[in-house]
Amino acid sequence: MRNLKLRYCKELATEVTQAKQLLLQPENSRDGAEITYLVTDCRIYLWNDAEIAPKVIAELPDIVSAEYLQLDNSICVATGAGEVMLINTDNYAAVEGTFCDVGIESMAWSPNQEVVAFITKTYKVVVMTCTYEVIGEEPLEAELTSDQQFVNVGWGKKETQFHGKAGKEAAKQPHDFQAPQNMEELPQDVHISWRGDGAFFTVSFVSASQGRTFKVYDCEGKLQHSAEKCNALQPVIAWRPVGNWIALPQLFPNKSTVALFEKNGLRHRDFTLPFDLQQEPIQQMRWSADSDILALQTKTPEAQRIYLYTIGNYHWYLKQVLTYEPDDPLVLLQWDTRLGAEHTLHVILASGKQLIHRWQFAVDRYERSGVVGVIDGKKLLLTDFAKAVVPPPMCQRALELDNYINAFTWYEASLCVYTCDRQLHLFYEPMQGLNREPLPVLLTPDPELSQIQLSNLTYFNCDYLLATHSVGNSTRLLLLNKEADPEEDDENPACYKVQSSLRISGTVNALTVGANAMDEFFVQTYNNAHTYQVSLKPDNTLKVERSYVQLSQPADQIEWYTLTSDSTGGLITLRSQQSLHIDGQRINEDVTSFCLAGNYLAYTQLNSLHFVRLRDKRHVSSRNIERGAKLVTTVANEARVVLQLPRGNLEAICPRVLTLELVGALLQQKKYQAAMEMLRKQRINLNIICDHNVEQFVASVDIFLREIKQTQWLCLFLSELQNEDFSKGMYASNYEAEKQKYPANYSVERKVEFICQLLCERMELATQPEQEAHFRLPIITAYVKLGQLERALMLIWRKRQQEAGDENINDAAAEELLKYLLYLVDVNDLYNVALGTYDFGLVLFVAQKSQKDPKEFLPYLNELKSLESNYRKFRIDEHLKRYNKALTHLAACGETHYEESLLFIKRHALYSHALECYKEQVEFYRQICVAYADHLRSNARLDNASIMYERGGQLTQALLSSKHILDWRRVLMLAQRTGEDIKSVALSLVPLLQEQTRHLEAHELLKSYSDDSVAQLEVLLNGHLFLHAIYEARMVQPTKRSIELLDEHVEPALINYAEKMQSSLIFDKQLFADYKQRLLDIRKRQALHSGDEYPGAHNDIEEVDLLSDTSSMHSSRYSGTSRGTGKTFRSSKNRRKHERKLLSLKPGNPFEDIALIDALHNHVTKISQQQQHVRDTCKAMLGLDGKLDALAASLQREYQALLTTIEESLDEIWMAELVGTGMPQHLTGPNVDYMALQKEQRYALINPIKRFKPQLNIIDWQHEILQ
Repeated sequence: MRNLKLRYCKELATEVTQAKQLLLQPENSRDGAEITYLVTDCRIYLWNDAEIAPKVIAELPDIVSAEYLQLDNSICVATGAGEVMLINTDNYAAVEGTFCDVGIESMAWSPNQEVVAFITKTYKVVVMTCTYEVIGEEPLEAELTSDQQFVNVGWGKKETQFHGKAGKEAAKQPHDFQAPQNMEELPQDVHISWRGDGAFFTVSFVSASQGRTFKVYDCEGKLQHSAEKCNALQPVIAWRPVGNWIALPQLFPNKSTVALFEKNGLRHRDFTLPFDLQQEPIQQMRWSADSDILALQTKTPEAQRIYLYTIGNYHWYLKQVLTYEPDDPLVLLQWDTRLGAEHTLHVILASGKQLIHRWQFAVDRYERSGVVGVIDGKKLLLTDFAKAVVPPPMCQRALELDNYINAFTWYEASLCVYTCDRQLHLFYEPMQGLNREPLPVLLTPDPELSQIQLSNLTYFNCDYLLATHSVGNSTRLLLLNKEADPEEDDENPACYKVQSSLRISGTVNALTVGANAMDEFFVQTYNNAHTYQVSLKPDNTLKVERSYVQLSQPADQIEWYTLTSDSTGGLITLRSQQSLHIDGQRINEDVTSFCLAGNYLAYTQLNSLHFVRLRDKRHVSSRNIERGAKLVTTVANEARVVLQLPRGNLEAICPRVLTLELVGALLQQKKYQAAMEMLRKQRINLNIICDHNVEQFVASVDIFLREIKQTQWLCLFLSELQNEDFSKGMYASNYEAEKQKYPANYSVERKVEFICQLLCERMELATQPEQEAHFRLPIITAYVKLGQLERALMLIWRKRQQEAGDENINDAAAEELLKYLLYLVDVNDLYNVALGTYDFGLVLFVAQKSQKDPKEFLPYLNELKSLESNYRKFRIDEHLKRYNKALTHLAACGETHYEESLLFIKRHALYSHALECYKEQVEFYRQICVAYADHLRSNARLDNASIMYERGGQLTQALLSSKHILDWRRVLMLAQRTGEDIKSVALSLVPLLQEQTRHLEAHELLKSYSDDSVAQLEVLLNGHLFLHAIYEARMVQPTKRSIELLDEHVEPALINYAEKMQSSLIFDKQLFADYKQRLLDIRKRQALHSGDEYPGAHNDIEEVDLLSDTSSMHSSRYSGTSRGTGKTFRSSKNRRKHERKLLSLKPGNPFEDIALIDALHNHVTKISQQQQHVRDTCKAMLGLDGKLDALAASLQREYQALLTTIEESLDEIWMAELVGTGMPQHLTGPNVDYMALQKEQRYALINPIKRFKPQLNIIDWQHEILQ
């Protein structure tokens, strides 16, 4: 579906006449100017397009061929006399390379310039190396050896093959080879053509036995294959660079073709030429360097032409025809072989004029519809992909003209076709009326335009066309008037002419017009990659407004886009290096094609299709496609994207992002019927109908119900509802989350409930019979989604009863409703729901539609019918496991079922509901309370059990339960109610409370029920509550007794505790210092062994399994050993055992440093938590009238010294590398620090919290008077 677009045709005046060869340097330019070498029959010219006149660098008679050698920076020249000269391009000195005494007929270097092939005057093939050492020499007439000959086993006879349009008669026609009778009259030219990889070359020559033929040689000059015998082969030959075909023209009695042979010399296929080789012989045939284009140069007395062919889907398309006048004939045709310039064609005329054509493959599409045009000779093949996908080379409509088509352009309903004779053919609505042939309006060029080749032909508006023409280093922008003048008549046919022009510096290689731009367009120059904005003034003059964007390299394709929402636009550029930009912003690399699709830009890479939202240039969607597929066109209003695969066939897809764009527009217009039709066709989740704009959908629910005519579609919509916002999840590519608005009382978690209830309310308001019948199934679906199966069944049952009471009503409607409900719900579940309604008629109605055996459910139903009403409901609810409802009905049965009720309550633990049901039956209520209390006590809920025992009247059990949990206030209260001695009960609780370290509560009991002040004081002292003890002692009267208590009890206990605390702090300080020193020693040893693994690194330990399975720190040393043991340590007991082993502080443990860090963290945390306790202890000593001030000061200093030591050591213990921050740079990439990686693997064993130094959280704990 691609055409060859002429990007520019650059005219240069070389002033070298009758050139026969063009030599290009590998660099495109030197000092800003391009240097080429022109070869004539006896001279070699150096020509620089920056200079005026060419320079002769060598003069040699009878030059046969020449080649620019890149490695030697020299030119190899072969003459007919046999000389092979090397001309240095720096100083133009000539040296002899080799000499052939019999003369040289032809010379051709291999593409890699490692081997050169010569054909001598005596028709010998000579192959030499680049240093001119002979590799092989063989006569052209030499035949293949016997082992190289083909063996015919009778397969593939002509009579059994398919002959296409020729029919079966073609199989009967003779195909015998007939050698030419006059060999001397045949052209005796010898042509050499190399394969692209330089491994083989072919020679076309006239054989004495069979006329024109060719042979295939390898790079060592050995004959490999000879062509099969064919009639009327022509002299020129061209081997396709990719190597699959050897092309030669061939003349048949009824047609002229280009025959394509395989490497083995057998004919593969051909394609027919649109001219007669006898009247228009082919002078040159050249493949482009990338094998995409085949150029044929022909010659007639009237004109010379160049035909450009491409292949697609096994069809050869004639894409371009260039015509040259006989007064300045074409003498040289050559493709550029430099990288990036494969589609550049150099043409040199006899006068010395050089024409540089640069082509590019592009799809000619009409953006506002799906019409795509393909040029094929005199035919323009049109296909509207919005209506049909027609695979090439077929088409929906073919427009055939009298001359070859070179280009065409669209503007709304108008089509302008540019032919090789420079004429314009204007068609209006060419796709309308496929049964009639449209008549074009013909416009001939004026004398000026008839002499130039137009490039970048584009419709500007309905009145003008745009084109470019490059001469030298400047380009002329042409504004063409395509309208005929009123004065013109049949004698003076209409013509088009230049209305206005503008010359800009540089070579313009791309041009684009905005879709809605009526007075401006954009052009890009190849030289400096500038993109200029050019405007059309009211006086029809062109003016460059500004440089729109500057790229680092020129783009091959530019296109302007306009957003439909706000009419803003931008410039899309695709560079030759496959880099895609929008207004200079890089979008992606390795882009093979792009196309606008509404508000999106679609582009392809090697095997993927991407979409970019043009509004914010954000990638919104990607999908995989077949490798090598490229975009043909997009049909935005159909959400269709057409791709062409590498072999040429088409594939049409509907990407979700484009479909959602269309659906969103329909939903915004409240066209729910069309939107749902598209959603169902594209299999998109129907939740998007409400999630597109929830607020609008809720407000327009009546329109939604009125729009959707199909009942099944409503049911489908309801059944697909999910508690999820699809505009933020699956289809977030087309929506912006911050713009979504929800109505009041709506949440995504309750979306299904909200929408179903809303639709149910509106559908239940229907009063007309037609509406009721229309909404009946959707209402049932909504009930199912809400989990209200009983309401759905009752709706069907009411309909069934109406049918039974009215003979005019269709009695099958209820059964159809039930059948639909059974499709949504399992029949057994529905049977249970029907049974739960206690309506046996409904139960039988459902059971008849199920697979249940009547022998199973009828006896059970008959048994239930025989029971009392409440007890029957109890049995049904118990069967359905609705135990709360069952208990309610059982409670209504009275006293006769108390025993069964109690067992039922215990069996199903329905105590709370039972208390509610039997609160009026006092005695039975107490039995339930006692049973509930037993249940609570068995589950260790003694506090609640005590309460229920009390309600059940069992105070002794209530007292025991409260005493077990030491709820001493409730114990004393219950003891008073049971008549027990409260004092003895209270004193018995004191030692129990002390065991639970509840010393204050024990002191409160002693203070209330005992007069022993010493005992009270001892309880506080045992709990180290010295401040409280001093307070209680001070409050004792008389004062003398108070002093005795302080001196004899409080002071000794306080001194003893302070001394123990001081000793503990000294021990903690020493232990901290020991742990720290051991850790530093270990790190020092590890640093000494930094060149090797530290000691113990090779110990096979099982603790490495403690590493997280998801941690990237799992060492490769353990990946094959520890995981291979099969031990998973899934048992928590085993895991704790291995953790203890890992954190063992025993010297010599391989992970001793990790164990020390863990121990130090625990130790520091314990010490920092003693601040308040030390402060209270010192305060208590200060409260004894200065007797213990010295001891208090010593304790405070000791603790202060310990904290200071810890604070100074924290940074030394918890180093920066121990903390770690994710995956540092030195642990990844090619330059891995393995020592750092090894340390990080070890530190990964530490608890993440303990990898950070502990926070001391210092408070104001010191007493200033002790400092």
